[in-house]
Amino acid sequence: MASMSKPESSRRRAGVLLLAGSAIVLMGGKLLSMKMKALQNEQEDLYNRGVMMPRQKISSSSAAAKSKVAVNAQFAKQLSEILHMCVPNVWSKEAFLILVQTCFLYSRTLLTERIASLEGKSAQAIISKNWPSFFKYLTAFALTTLPAAVVNSGLKAMRTIISLSFQKVLTEHLHQAYLTNHVYYMASNLRGLSNPDQRITEDVAKFCSSISELYSYTFKPVLDVILFSRSLAKTIGYKGQCVLYGYFLLSSIFLRAISPPLALLTAEEAALSGNFRNAHQRIVAHAEEIAFNDPPGGVTECRILNDHLHRLIRHSQLSTVQRFLQQVADGYAVKYLASIIGLCVFAAPFYFVKEPDSKLSAEEYVRSIRLLMNTSNAIGQLVLIYKRVTTLAGFTSRVSELLESVKMLSAKDGKVNANTTSTPIANDTLLGDSNGIQPHPPLMVLDEIIKFDNVTVFAPDGTLLVRELSFEVLPGNSVIIMGPNGSGKSSLLRVLAELWPLQSGTISKPPVGKIFYLSQRPYVVRGTLRDQVRYPDLLQDSLKLPTRMQSNFNFPSTLSEQCFLDDNRVMEILEATEIGYLLDRGDGLNQVQNWEETLSGGERQRLAISRLLYHCPKFAVLDECTSAVSMDGEEKLYKRIHDSGITMLSIAHRPAVKRFHSVGLYLDGSQQGFGWRIEKPNPDFDS
Repeated sequence: MASMSKPESSRRRAGVLLLAGSAIVLMGGKLLSMKMKALQNEQEDLYNRGVMMPRQKISSSSAAAKSKVAVNAQFAKQLSEILHMCVPNVWSKEAFLILVQTCFLYSRTLLTERIASLEGKSAQAIISKNWPSFFKYLTAFALTTLPAAVVNSGLKAMRTIISLSFQKVLTEHLHQAYLTNHVYYMASNLRGLSNPDQRITEDVAKFCSSISELYSYTFKPVLDVILFSRSLAKTIGYKGQCVLYGYFLLSSIFLRAISPPLALLTAEEAALSGNFRNAHQRIVAHAEEIAFNDPPGGVTECRILNDHLHRLIRHSQLSTVQRFLQQVADGYAVKYLASIIGLCVFAAPFYFVKEPDSKLSAEEYVRSIRLLMNTSNAIGQLVLIYKRVTTLAGFTSRVSELLESVKMLSAKDGKVNANTTSTPIANDTLLGDSNGIQPHPPLMVLDEIIKFDNVTVFAPDGTLLVRELSFEVLPGNSVIIMGPNGSGKSSLLRVLAELWPLQSGTISKPPVGKIFYLSQRPYVVRGTLRDQVRYPDLLQDSLKLPTRMQSNFNFPSTLSEQCFLDDNRVMEILEATEIGYLLDRGDGLNQVQNWEETLSGGERQRLAISRLLYHCPKFAVLDECTSAVSMDGEEKLYKRIHDSGITMLSIAHRPAVKRFHSVGLYLDGSQQGFGWRIEKPNPDFDS
């Protein structure tokens, strides 16, 4: 009777400890949940002040961003679409890499099971003092660890290779779409896509790294559980394993309930980091303007930068505290408490066994304990996989927003078909009856002239600039546009170049190759002096001279002679625009410098005129492209363009250039939009 009371007393104590432990865990979970909620509220306030937008939008206006970033059906759809880009078909290189990774994962599980078996046999040989068998198993163990080391290193290498392969595919896709149909311009100037550079360079890389790791940390644990459970069934049966699986199921529900919104935190931190980097980029882009007003310009910018920095650091600190609290709960529930449950499950059949002579060999004990611990670790990894999935959801949201925005912008209507002439292109983006205007259907057609027919221009914010404007630029009859600031001069050229959508009226324009645009801020490319003049031609295409110039030369047949002839022409153009001295600053046309810093504003504008003369189009659209050049220098440049047979549509303010134009269009910027007139640019023309 006394012998029966001892087990009952032990079971009673075990029950009390179990209930007390459960109560402690529940109370601790409640306290953790309350603490994390307070931290999340502070983070939300930091984020909203940092990006000036509610956190649900995550600094994007796309429809996908309006839903909360989380692991849901929207996340599954976004992830599926991105993965389809990364792995287009089963015969792709990426699919082969995943197959290799799968083979490595399967091999690692088999090797783990083999090592556990050899450890058990070695332990049995030691206890029985069977030294020949011990050395035999020891040799087999040493030989098995060699491929195990190779497989473990191969898994890490394959994760990196798959991540880089995915990154290459996604980034090339984004580059193609981002640099098509002026998407890069609309993203930064019209639609407000925040920090596209960070999304393309950093968020894509983090997404690819996260998804490549997720596969390894999901497939292998599943495989481990399947194979190890089969082996453990011989020792502890399936009932004991079901108890272990039930514990992990309950712990996963508990841990999920107290988990912070990792997906949202990841997306918010990426947005704040992008804003911080963007603030630094603004200083680089506007260093001269800030320096002219320093002090106190530098102090003001320092405060702005520190404000962005403090928001980012505080947000990261709060995330770190939440992750620490979560990891404490995860580590205790999944690692240590799970090990205790596992040992109890393993010991239960032997504790309650009725046969007193039942024994367990050392081999079975060591092997079973090893497999049980590996099974617990595998299930624990599956329980914690939600952390990786929620982190992945944050990166998926950022990348998906970028893909959707780029796709939407690159699919804009109104692009001219370069293979047809006088072909109307419909535009669905019609502003409608604004300010009493009856809009004309917007059409963009190809022609041999530039013509505006009843064109009404609105700014992106809906402000009326010009109403029902009609004029044409015929070959040989250049047109100059003049007027006060804000009257809509540059806006006309943006609509002509399709940087802004055509809202109403018809615009006729020559195809690409017959029209060239120069802005007030010339762009200099990274490359040689030769590349500056040839831009935007690709290097391999730069020897193809414009068709209008080919008739003036008898081209030699050899490539070297073509290069020599083209270089001579480039040097002649540089001399004609009075910047031939640049050839003497370095290695002639082959010199590579930081042209943004080396050239003054006037030199950059002269270089842009050289670029225009090199391409020698039929029409040139000039937006104050000589404003930084002296008055006499500007007149010489316009004369050079005029003598080259290029018809100009110019925006200028100096009276000296009027004589190179046949028609003058004057805009007064009136609110009604009818403040425009066409006159001959005589000396009395209002400037």
